[in-house]
Amino acid sequence: MTIVDRLSDTVYRDQAREQLDALLRELQGFLQENYRFPVKRTQLYGLRQIARQQPKQVKNFARHQRERAERKHEGASERAKPSLESEIQFWKLVESLCDSHTDWSVHVEGARHAPPELREENIPPRRPGMTDAERRDRNQLRQRLREWNDRWEKTHVPAFFERFCTHALYRLKMSEKNHGIEQNE
Repeated sequence: MTIVDRLSDTVYRDQAREQLDALLRELQGFLQENYRFPVKRTQLYGLRQIARQQPKQVKNFARHQRERAERKHEGASERAKPSLESEIQFWKLVESLCDSHTDWSVHVEGARHAPPELREENIPPRRPGMTDAERRDRNQLRQRLREWNDRWEKTHVPAFFERFCTHALYRLKMSEKNHGIEQNE
């Protein structure tokens, strides 16, 4: 079993549930009044497809979706605003799950699993008076770290968002079922 399989079956599954369920608890009042899940099924399929085909673009996709919802929100009626606000919150969550400056994200998880010699704290800082050999070694370590991060992102972003979208689709289906909405797949 590879590390991506192990993480997918444990950490990614648990984090996908935890992150999405926390958002839905936050939006609970809205969801009880309005049957609409924060995003549409097609948006979840789009998110999953982007994660599979272009893992580096997930954050940009989420940002675009959030900005689109914000523009709609500006001109929306008072009745439509809560729905758009929940959509905006959903896409903010997706953006944060791609960010390296949050408590948990795929990138933060990658930093935890990086080989010891490639961890940021083990790469010497740039300083005046470095010899050419020291500078070359430092630059090689940084390049190897970038390559390692690229490989991590290519395999782990799709694995996490597969779990995340699957859980979101499940919660969407439960939301529809609880409100008596029949959805053809």
